[in-house]
Amino acid sequence: MAHHIWRRSLAVAAGTAALTVGAATAASAHHCYKVDWNPNAYANHMSGNTAWMPLSSMGAMIISAPAPDGAGLPQCASYASVAVDHWMAETGATSEPLIHSRATVGSGAAYQGKTVKPFAYLQDSDYAILEEGLGMAIDQCMADQGA
Repeated sequence: MAHHIWRRSLAVAAGTAALTVGAATAASAHHCYKVDWNPNAYANHMSGNTAWMPLSSMGAMIISAPAPDGAGLPQCASYASVAVDHWMAETGATSEPLIHSRATVGSGAAYQGKTVKPFAYLQDSDYAILEEGLGMAIDQCMADQGA
C-alpha cells in the first residue's frame, strides 16, 4: 500500500514539475491562445490541419515527454483533458483553447500596451490551475491503472 502511495506521489510531483518546466520553456511560443472562433474554423483547427493545437494536445506532449522535460508517463497522455477540463471549469472557458504551436501571435500589439482582442494570454494563475489539473490527471491515470 505504501509503495502505491509513494509511486503515485512521485508521478504527481514529476508531472507538476514537468508542466512547470514545459510551460516555462514553451511559454515564449505557447502563452497566447485564440478565443471567439468561428465554428467552422474551430473545427478545422481542432482536426490538426494548422499551427493551432488544442491545449490538451500540448498537455499530452508534456505528460508523455521523458523527464526532465516531461512527466515520462506516455500511458497517461490521454488524461491531459482532465487538466484542461479543470482549467476550463476554474476560468469559465466554454471551449478548449487552441494554442499557436509555431510562434507567439499578437505580441507586437500587446507589448505596445494595445489590447489584442482575438487573443487571450496564459498568466501565472492559469499555469497554477493547469499544474493542479495535471496532478489530478496523473492521479486519475495512476488510480485507473491500479498503481
